[in-house]
Amino acid sequence: MKKIVIVVVVLVVALLVAPWGVGKVAEKRFNDDLDWLVVQAPYLKIVERKWTRGWFKSEQVVTFEAFSAWMDAVNPKPIEDAMKKDAADAAGDVEPGEPAVAAAPDAIPPSAEELPAGEPPKLSELMRFTVRNEVLHGPVLGLSGFGIARVNTHLVMSEETKKMVTGIFGPKEPLEISTHLGFLGGATATVKSEGRTIRPEGKAEITWETFKVSVGASRKAERFDVEGKWPKLEIKGLEDKMHFVMKDMTIDGDATRVRGDLYDGVFNFRIASLSGAGSDNDQVEIVDLHYVADSATKDGFTSLGAKFGTGVMKSQQLSALGVEFKEVHFDLSMHRLHTETLEKFVAGLKAMYAKPVTNALEIDKVMFAPFKEQGAELLKYDPELSIDRIGIVTPEGDGYLKGVIKLKGATVEDFARGNMSLVGKIHADLTIDVSEKMIQKFPNGSTAAGGAVDSGYAERKGERLVCRIIFADGALTINGKPQAIPGLGGPPAEATGEAIRPAE
Repeated sequence: MKKIVIVVVVLVVALLVAPWGVGKVAEKRFNDDLDWLVVQAPYLKIVERKWTRGWFKSEQVVTFEAFSAWMDAVNPKPIEDAMKKDAADAAGDVEPGEPAVAAAPDAIPPSAEELPAGEPPKLSELMRFTVRNEVLHGPVLGLSGFGIARVNTHLVMSEETKKMVTGIFGPKEPLEISTHLGFLGGATATVKSEGRTIRPEGKAEITWETFKVSVGASRKAERFDVEGKWPKLEIKGLEDKMHFVMKDMTIDGDATRVRGDLYDGVFNFRIASLSGAGSDNDQVEIVDLHYVADSATKDGFTSLGAKFGTGVMKSQQLSALGVEFKEVHFDLSMHRLHTETLEKFVAGLKAMYAKPVTNALEIDKVMFAPFKEQGAELLKYDPELSIDRIGIVTPEGDGYLKGVIKLKGATVEDFARGNMSLVGKIHADLTIDVSEKMIQKFPNGSTAAGGAVDSGYAERKGERLVCRIIFADGALTINGKPQAIPGLGGPPAEATGEAIRPAE
């Protein structure tokens, strides 16, 4: 019995002492993660951070500033002065180096009473926001289990803003953000908005069920996964017949770092149904709205894919035409993207936010630099754009566009000389394949189909109309027949018996 008592006392003492030591570990972890964050997101800068330590709980307050390196470029005063100076220099009114705008000889300085009561806030200050983190020390985190810390994050607002938000959303915070820090360096962040009904300004009623999304990541985000769900959102107009309903939105995905900021993985976003009616009572319904993105790296090349589409689409306008969409697809992918070059391209896009700029022209230069530097390099590896499927499905049949567009043998010099230098390097093979019965459902569909066949732009193959478009070596053919290209000349001489017209 005595041994049991001793063990219990030791455990109690350990649990009482441990939070202090774990709190020190949590503080170091937070500071390390903040330093890592601003490296990964260079458009953010930490203006101030403060950690107030307690035994079981601590508090951290951090002030961020967004796009600080670009503030001079969007500050209206330097832009106005620069424009005035340019105008004056162009007119020869001032010598180089002299003030662009001089005061008139009889100008009277404003008195103190005429000056503004206070200086307006700087633009950089308007781009600042502050968060407050309430940190519960581990190792025991209540219902959250075990870990280094559980953190509840709050956006710091002025009393006026807080009053306005409370007036709209009620006393419960519209967004609750919590983070669980694990012992091995990983973390899981959860964003939740508890369901409620609000009536902003009494003009609409907005009701939603609890929304929740969680993002888990390993140390330094070598791997991450995301999962979320929003069962329902409904908006009703209180002054008109407007009505909108969204049901069962889901998000899920996972990815693993390949190199730098490149990840291989899959991301899915789906909405089971969307329906709405406007003030004119025109009803629209969309089922299975989805977006799927994926990336895969193999043998030094990366492929990127994106699929956007829907299931059944209904509306009064479609019904009036006698048309029903069972499916809509917009599926594209890119292949042969050189992984090392792509990683440099992404790194360049990220780094541009940290480069100080003083005017809009410099912003353009900084933004397009990665495209010129690494975009041209990507062309050397013959990248491909694949049109996997763009089309629709109806009860009468389907119609789609498929094919591939390649750049073959393009060089940095071609890119530097302009778009026309790249035209001869483009190789495209596209096929349009459509059910004729589907075309006939559309207004004037039969007439259009017959005209396409008669002119040779389409061929009948059973109950389908097919058009094959090939562009290679600067020449265009449709169903094997050479075609003129506006601005580039006509078909080859052997097809027409005439010399090829020079490019216009």
